[in-house]
This record gives sequence, C-alpha cells and structure tokens, in this order.
Amino acid sequence: MTEQNTDKTKGTTTAKLDRLLIANDSLTGMDIALNKAAIIEHYTGAELMLAEVIYDTIAEEPPEVLPPQQQAVLIEGLKAAERNGLEQLVAPYRDRVASIDHEVLWNKNATTGIIEHLADFDLLIKPVSQHTQLVDRLNAPLDWSLMRSAECPVLISKQDWRDTSVLVAAVDAADTDHQPLNQQILIVANDLANVLGAKLHVVCAYPSLGQKRGELQVAMDYDGIKADMRDSRDHLIHDLISELNIEVAEIHLLEGKPGAVIPATANELGAAVTVLGTAARRGLSQLIIGNTAERIIEALHGDVVTVRELAS
Repeated sequence: MTEQNTDKTKGTTTAKLDRLLIANDSLTGMDIALNKAAIIEHYTGAELMLAEVIYDTIAEEPPEVLPPQQQAVLIEGLKAAERNGLEQLVAPYRDRVASIDHEVLWNKNATTGIIEHLADFDLLIKPVSQHTQLVDRLNAPLDWSLMRSAECPVLISKQDWRDTSVLVAAVDAADTDHQPLNQQILIVANDLANVLGAKLHVVCAYPSLGQKRGELQVAMDYDGIKADMRDSRDHLIHDLISELNIEVAEIHLLEGKPGAVIPATANELGAAVTVLGTAARRGLSQLIIGNTAERIIEALHGDVVTVRELAS
C-alpha cells in the first residue's frame, strides 16, 4: 500500500514513489511504459524494475515424456530469451537511471506472478492490453485483475506522454464515507502532476434529475435539491484540497453519470493521465467486468492511474 509523507517545507501530503515496477505478460508496450518510469525517476530518484511474466505448457509435460532435467533446461532457455529482450529495453537507460534492473517471472497466472512480486513497490506501470475477444470479457483481463488486486496505485499506460500539461483527478464526493479514498486519489494525482509539470483538475459528477423534473417540481424544490447536491460536493472537495494543501487549477462539478462525465471532461481537457478509485473485490466478483471505473477507463484517451479502495 502506498505510504504517505509530509513535505515539511510546504505542508503538502505526498505519496511515496521510491520503487516502480513496470510489468506485463509480454514485451508489447514495455518500451513506452519504461520511458514513463524513467521520467518519474528523474524527479523522484525511484528504483526501477522491469518484469515480464511468462509461462509455457512444457512445464506440464509428464516426466515419462520429458525428464525433469531436460524440462528445466528448456524452461531456462525460454527465460533466457526473454531476459535478452528485457536487457535490450533496459540498456539505453543504464547511464541515466541510478537504479534499474529486470527479471523474468515464471507463473501460469500472470496476475499472481506480478502481485507476488509487487509487495515492495509503490507504483505498478502496466502497458494497456488490447481486449478484442469475447473470452477477454468473460475472464477478467490482466489489466482489470491487477487494478482490483494490487494494493499500490496502477498506471495503465496507453500512449506516449506528448502533452502532459493537464492531469485529472476523479473523485466521488457524495459523502464523507468516500473521503479516505478521495484523499488518496488527490495525493497520488498531485504527486504525478508535480512530476509531469501538469495542472491538476478535479472532476466530480452529481446526479441528474432531468427525467424526474416534472414530478419533483410539483412536489418539492427541484432547483434547490440540485443546488444542495452540488454544494455539498463542492464543500467536501474544497475541504480536502485545503487539508492536503495541494494546488488545483480548476474543480469541475458536473451533472450526470460518472461513467459519462469523467471521460468526457478528461478527454476534452486533453488529460495525459486521469487518476480514479476502484473498489476492492474478492472471489467470484473479481471476474465481473463493467463497473463504472472500467467503463471510464475504456473511454479515456489518455493514461489511467487507479487507486484501489482497500477492503476493511
């Protein structure tokens, strides 16, 4: 879980970004993800680790078909080939990054392989997967699994950081129960905004009552209800910003569903990164695709950082 530090000169609460893991189940997209890690390292001095999870059913051959010694030699050969690929990615960074290494992880389950390796890291950077087949929808893709399982923030790397002038933090300021997660979202977003030299925008949606306006207008103060919903969120967000002592360029309080409001606003602003929270899940619920966070992630043009709500 990401630790928090306080900058004694500014009084600003910050997340700890001392160790970054760049991981995937292939080399696809690892070059772009590694470059982003190097940018963060330039400002934080973080240690970088590049890891690839691989597996081959050769490990499941019965001993009477493939003797254990031969099996071990073949597996080591597969791992050596991937290590060479990782070294080619890492080599250009060795002179500019203080601490960088790579490792091949052998695990049939890519999520498990990465999570087991993640205990001492403060941020996971994962190249986005391309989910085009129905089987991906039915069997929680690696991206979703990591966002739900990793206790540290997860950066889903979609494209190069060409314009990093805007970063968005999406919060759910409906009530105080969400404040611990909102606080963590803002801390991570503020740190990344500082690293990227970006202006931090905060986006929050509140319910639309448009379909019920006729009924509500007769029964009660429709405009007053909407104003109260907006004002309560506005107060909560301003209190958080003041408490954390962070600088925000603009707060966007918008009527509508989060799944529509957040990506539309982030895309319109041209956000390089959007930081949002995801709910912790256990058991069979981890296989379900389609919650609000996941719909937002698919609709966003830029990168996404998810901050997980830890189960109590």
